[in-house]
Parts: sequence; C-alpha cells; structure tokens
Amino acid sequence: MAHRYAELEILISAGSRGYEVEARRRMPTGDVITPRVALALAPANPAFRDADPEVCGRALAATLFAPAEVRDAFVAAQTAAQEAAVDLRLRLRVGVDATELHVLPWETLYDPAGQAALCVSQRCFFSRYLFSREMRLPRLRPRSGVSALVAVANPPGLADDLAAIDAKAEAQRIGAALAPIPVATLAELGQATMERIFAALREGVEVFYLVCHGAMIDDEPMLWLERADGSRDLVAGRMLVNRIGMLERPPSLVVLCSCQSAGTGPARGGDMMKALGPLLAQAGVPAVLAMQGNVGMDSMGTFMPLFFAELREHGEVDRAAGVARAAIASQPDWWMPAVFTRLESARIFYPPGFGGGAVPESGDDPWRAVIDNIRHGETTPILGPGVGEPLFGSRLQMAQTWAETFHFPMAAHERDELPQVAQYLSASQQPVTPRRLFYRFLYQQLCEQYREAIPPGLLGLPEEDIVAQLGDVIAAVAGVRLAVPDDPHRVLAELRLPIYITTDPSDLLVHALRARDPEVRPFVRLCRWNAAAEACDDALTVDHRDARPSARTPIVFKMFGDLREPRSLVLTEDQYFDYLISVSKNLDAIIPLQIRARLNDSALLIIGFDVQSWDFRVLFRTILNQEGADLRSEYLHMSAQLDPNSILDPVSARRYLERYFQDKARMKLYWGDVAMFVAELQRRLRP
Repeated sequence: MAHRYAELEILISAGSRGYEVEARRRMPTGDVITPRVALALAPANPAFRDADPEVCGRALAATLFAPAEVRDAFVAAQTAAQEAAVDLRLRLRVGVDATELHVLPWETLYDPAGQAALCVSQRCFFSRYLFSREMRLPRLRPRSGVSALVAVANPPGLADDLAAIDAKAEAQRIGAALAPIPVATLAELGQATMERIFAALREGVEVFYLVCHGAMIDDEPMLWLERADGSRDLVAGRMLVNRIGMLERPPSLVVLCSCQSAGTGPARGGDMMKALGPLLAQAGVPAVLAMQGNVGMDSMGTFMPLFFAELREHGEVDRAAGVARAAIASQPDWWMPAVFTRLESARIFYPPGFGGGAVPESGDDPWRAVIDNIRHGETTPILGPGVGEPLFGSRLQMAQTWAETFHFPMAAHERDELPQVAQYLSASQQPVTPRRLFYRFLYQQLCEQYREAIPPGLLGLPEEDIVAQLGDVIAAVAGVRLAVPDDPHRVLAELRLPIYITTDPSDLLVHALRARDPEVRPFVRLCRWNAAAEACDDALTVDHRDARPSARTPIVFKMFGDLREPRSLVLTEDQYFDYLISVSKNLDAIIPLQIRARLNDSALLIIGFDVQSWDFRVLFRTILNQEGADLRSEYLHMSAQLDPNSILDPVSARRYLERYFQDKARMKLYWGDVAMFVAELQRRLRP
C-alpha cells in the first residue's frame, strides 16, 4: 500500500558568507520554495556533540529553524499533515559543498518549539538525501521481484568488549520479518567472506543486510568479516563500497548493522562522510540504513525485525526506519539508525496499480470501468513495443546495440532512442540500413530464445533472405509463445474485441487471434502514411476492404508498418515527422473509417509504451488530432505503461503525467509493466 504525505525538503548549502538554507514544500499543484537565506550554523558547537540526544536535538532545532522562512515552511507542512490526517515526510539535503554537516546527529532534531523529538514523538519520517557521483538511475523492481541477502559475520578472536553475535538467530529473525520475500543467508561460520558476499550480490538482490562488528580506525571505516576457514578478516570499508559500486546492478537498499557504520556519533567526533553509509549512497546505492554510533545489540534486536517487516509491506525506507525507531524511543541509542537515500520517494520497490499503488477510495477504482467496458465490447486495445519484448527484445536494447556497433557520436542520452540512432545510420550509411538492421535484430533475438521451435531450414539464414522469411520464423515461434497462459497477446486475443491497434509490424497478434479460435478470421489493415504502406494495405485488403469488424472478423490495424513491406516501417526521426505530416494533412484517407470511429467511440486500453517514446507521442497526437473528442469523453481510458525506472523522480513525474493525460484525454495511468498489468487484468476478468 502506498501512503500519502505532507512533504518538506530542507536544503543546506555553502554560500560565499557561510551556510545558506531553503525549504521546499511538495504540493499537489506544484512545489512551494522559500527564498534562500543565511543559516548561522557552527558545526563545532559543543551542543551538537553532546552525549545526550535531547541536548543535540534542541540545539539543532534552534539553529535550523531560526530563519523565519524555514520555520514557517515547517509549520505549514506540519499543519497540512494534521489537517489531512496524513504523515509528514521530512528530507534533509546537504549540498556537495557542505558535506561536513553530515557529522551532525540530525536524527535527534526537535520541533521548532523544542518540545519533542520529531523522529520518535510525531508521525514524521526523516531521511538524508545524498547527491551521487553515480549517474545511473536507480532501477526499481516491482514488489514481486524483490529478493534479499543476509550476511552475518561473527569470527572468533575479537576484542572482549565486542559482544558475540548469534548469527543463525539473527538470520532467522530477518528472514521471518521479510517473508514471503526470498532471502539468501550467509550465517554459518566461514560464509560471510568478501568472495561469497559478492558472488551472491552479482546474482542480483534488492536488499543486502550485513551484520558485523566495525569501527573507525585511523579515520577509516573497517569491518570484521570472515575468511573461508572461519578466522577473522579485517576489511577496509572502502573496498566494500568500491566493489558494490562496480556491480552492474547494485542492491536498492544496503542495511549495515555494524557499530559506527555511519560514523562515530556526536560524542566521539569523526568524519561521518568517510563512513560506510554515506559512501555507499554516493557510490550509487539508492538507499542505505546505517548506524551513526555504538548501537546496542538489544536495540537492534527490536529495531531490525520491525524495520524489515514494515519495509516488506510498502518498500519505503524512511517510513520503515521511523516506525522501528519509535519502538526503541526509550533506549539511549534510538537516534543512531540513519537513512541515506538518493530516491525522492525513499521507496526501493513499487507496487503496481493506478496512482502509484494508492488504494482507491470506495467507488473510485478505475478497474471497474476497464472491466465493464471490455465485457460490453467497447474497448480498443492499442499495443506498444513493450508487449512484444519477450520475443523481440526492447527498442532500448536495439538502439544501444546499434549505437555501440556504429559508434554513434551524439549525446549519451540519445543512444537510448531508436529514432535518433536510426536517423544517424540512415545518414551515415544509407537509408536502407536501419531497416535491414531491424530485421536482423528481430531474427537474432528469436533464434537465440526459441531456436528449438524454428525449423532447421529457417536457421542460419543469409542476410539477404531474412527480410523475406522473417514472417515464417515468427509464425513458427508463435505456436510456442502463445502456449504460455499469461502471454500478453494471448490474453488480449481472449477479450474477443472487434478492433486491435498495434505498433508491432509482425503478425504475432494475428496468430494469437487465430489460436484462440480457429474460426476467427482476422483482417490486417495498415496506416497508409506513405506509398509503400498504401500498396501493402491494398494488397492485404483486396477482398475485404469494407469488411465489418466483429469478434469473428476482427481488424488488426498496424500503425507503423508491416514486415511484408520494409519501406512501410516507421523507424527514423524523419519517418516519424513524415508520418505526422501525412496524418495531419489527410487523416480520412490514411486511417480507415472503422478505426477512426473506434478511436473516438470506445475506451482506449493503451499497453506497452514508454510515455517519453516517439511511438507513444506520435500515437497520442494522432488520437488527439481526430474529430469526435466529445464521443471519446464518454469513456475512461487507460494507459498501462508508466515504468518508474524510466524517470528520475517518479513521484513528481507521476503527478505531472496524470494531470496531463487526465486533462487531454480523460486517461488514467497504470504504474507498472506489461506483465503486471496482464496478470491483474486476468485476475479481474475472472467471474
């Protein structure tokens, strides 16, 4: 379940005359940002390093909330939370020019009146946002794809003042708290070695929980791990950080239950930015929970199981830490767990659904309208490239492969955009090159994944034969792929609708409709955007140009070309522009009347697009440019395509996109990928 918040972000940076501060309130209508003002903050203030967290917290509050702008912003956010009966999310951003401020125990912060510690006495969830030198976007998984690794090191021969860790019991507690999330454990003596830990991390896990003893030695964080023979192994924290940063896919969350893993605490000083928690966040780990002092084992025995049980439910690291911190509020080390994140929402996985997983209010579940429209036959599915990715690979993968092979020279972010890369190839090679590469890429993907299903005569085709015989290869593979119960094409074919629209130039959807019922006779039509597409459409419809679409004779309308005619494909930037110009000039002749009528007078179910892709933007403009918007407003339309991994700030982006699509086309956005949507659709369609 996703939660609603009143959100406040406080940014401290170094100015020409000292520190400066500003506050940003996140509002449904946009952000409210205060002016940047001076902050009289002295990091060496003895009160900030007092052993009593109450002294620290009040001193920090007196300093941080001294500027009226910051104090008023906090009070406004707190009041908004109370009036809406929601929680307050408080995020501290310390600029890269003021990293020395991370040594301060911000988790002890009191309210402006100095009456109560925010993190334990009120519903306030606190985290520290860290800027990262790692530019990769955090890759979030759906909740169903999350797994965890628990490593517990308890080698013999440590100092007498270091309490022994019951490794097996700790691993069992955390495994039980995370269930049903799959958990791999390294808890037997001799298992918590660097080699075994990283062998497990390379397999790909979302949560990495490391329990061991640690300390700051010569201002460097050190960890007591194990060797294969069970003996102790003192490992430099920077080695752990560097190796995690080099992983192709680092964990989404690293939890360090190690004394001084976030620093040495206010009573003992030390450079917190040299400690493991901040270092891991800076190296690209999306979220880190670490200890900023000599935390007690008793406190962690209560804190950690509750933290992981909360995390399992919603994936929000700051909320899970806040709930667990409140449970140890009576302990003197309650403030030591610190959350570092580079995620705006502090969420390490996302729940699929409408509105980012929020539970709809009574009577406001969009699924009711979706299912009702399908059962009345008044839905038109529009299939994007994401629907065919299990067979053909992704357009992103295709673009990156071509860019690497042909040394694409433009900006790095354009290497991910197929139209830009195809345009470069068309200009630097010859216009036919992108088409030939497109066929070759699809053929290679099919041969790699479904070699056993392809007849021997269709394997190892020479380049010049791939174009002519790719359709036969797809037909052979379709029989195997469509046997999978949750294949998207199979599920959509079972809806028994009269018209399907697709951006896929293959006949995979046609095969799915025929497989569902041998008596079904689907007809293929093309968008007649150029002369080649016109000729191909004429050839395909010579006997049934005016056929009436129905569940028995559905029309499969291909928006961007057909594999039978390579010149009908829309691949390059120029071709997308030509497509839009053709559609805008002569819509009636380019898109058949049955399709135009259906686009205007049915509920659109748009599946498998990236909202930022050329495919979707051109498709969406084509729909909006049609006459008949008054009929389209009769229905609730849905777009199942919002992948949080494709955007930097999913929370803000979702807010913007939902408002945009609601205003333009009364369209609801589904948060999740094609597989999640199809699984939910199947579940909802069951009687």
